[in-house]
Amino acid sequence: MARETDEERRLSASSAHVEDATIEELADAAERTDERAVRRTLFGWRELVSTLIPIALVALAARNVDWAGTWATLQRTGVPLVVAALAVYYVTFPLRSARWARLLREGGADLGWRDLLRILFLGWFVNSVVPAKLGDLYRSYLVKRRFGISLSRTVGVVVAERLLDLFVVFGLLVVGGYVAFGRTILPDLRIVYVTGAALGALMAGGLAGVYFVAPRVARFFPEEVRRIGRLFREGMLHSFRALPVAGPLTLLVWAAEAARLALVLASLGLELPLSGIVFVAVASSLLTTVPLTPAGFGFVEIAMVYVLTEGFGFAQPDAIAVAVVDRVVSVLSVIVIGAVVYAASRGEIRGER
Repeated sequence: MARETDEERRLSASSAHVEDATIEELADAAERTDERAVRRTLFGWRELVSTLIPIALVALAARNVDWAGTWATLQRTGVPLVVAALAVYYVTFPLRSARWARLLREGGADLGWRDLLRILFLGWFVNSVVPAKLGDLYRSYLVKRRFGISLSRTVGVVVAERLLDLFVVFGLLVVGGYVAFGRTILPDLRIVYVTGAALGALMAGGLAGVYFVAPRVARFFPEEVRRIGRLFREGMLHSFRALPVAGPLTLLVWAAEAARLALVLASLGLELPLSGIVFVAVASSLLTTVPLTPAGFGFVEIAMVYVLTEGFGFAQPDAIAVAVVDRVVSVLSVIVIGAVVYAASRGEIRGER
């Protein structure tokens, strides 16, 4: 164990680690994060299945939908407010980029938010069109390719970033729910709290495993596997040293997410108290973590309609209109703009070797 600790310290001191040839060969064999693989992934059979699942879910949920009422609500959408919602949403990308850069700097990477902004957006684009959060793996790969930072370490940082988001979302879910509904948990919304509690338990268990269990079982694995694991563990755990900066940035990100939903509601002439806006925003975002579909498509829309109707008494057509406009802002716009950015970046990505 002492030997491993010394080696771990040596790895921590390296500010510009580059994977060795063996790990490069493993990455090439995996063929999951290079530019060719992403193109194949967009049209693979797994992605076809991930598209059919939400279509089936939406079709099942849409059997008793008042589409005429929904269309009437959508027709009164205020375009200026939707544009404002788009602007507020896209402010979150520089904030997320600044947070990511700060987390990476804990591992010795001297990067600024401008260095990572386009890479982050490409990752969001891939997450919007393929399942299993492959966009997070893809943006980690692009950081390795462009800046020479260890893929294992960068993936660990991205995991820490996602955990930070989930911690804040879970906290806002509890606070927003308490302010909106008091101490009584509405029976119809128990599934939301159960989902949040399950995610919280998984996060706590995962962190405990990485911190306490992983170092003890590492000796049973080959040296290369131990090395990759140490880099991942280092990237993940060291990132939490940046909490004094990353924490407030995360709160700003989620404040902007809530502001986006408030503007979407206002564009449709609908109102919710602030606690309700926060609750709906974070409750629906919990389901974007479901890896079965791109951006939680199908699950998020159904959950948003469910929470708005059962929790806040919205008419079904109004709730569906909110879900449609909000997902146009937060997902469809990313797909459209991301496709342009991705196409414009292909040549540069290929050349970054």
